[in-house]
Amino acid sequence: MSDFTKRKILVLDDDKIQHLLFRKRVAILKIDIDLIFFEDALSALDFIAASPPHVVISDINLNKMDGWEFLEEIHGLGFNGAFYLLSGSIYPEDRSRATKDERVSGFFEKPIKESDLHYILGL
Repeated sequence: MSDFTKRKILVLDDDKIQHLLFRKRVAILKIDIDLIFFEDALSALDFIAASPPHVVISDINLNKMDGWEFLEEIHGLGFNGAFYLLSGSIYPEDRSRATKDERVSGFFEKPIKESDLHYILGL
């Protein structure tokens, strides 16, 4: 796969351990994707404005803004890629809200599972 067609995936989570787990899960799949990790939403927004990824995966619980606020912000930037939410604490309200929001491509529990990555990556 050339660099021109490599999928760019942005992962937003303020927990570095989740970044490590995500990297390990992707490494197991042995696929060529460009992973970009951010711990804070403001830096992620700057990146998306300059170089939109194909996929954004965001934790719901973040420091300065939650995943729902982040979703509003990226759509304000014109982001039209796939957007997935992750949550370590499963509130039925979040899952219900994600299901009803057309901008959310999926909702997954942390830590992300290999089967979730298959779904996100269309494998």
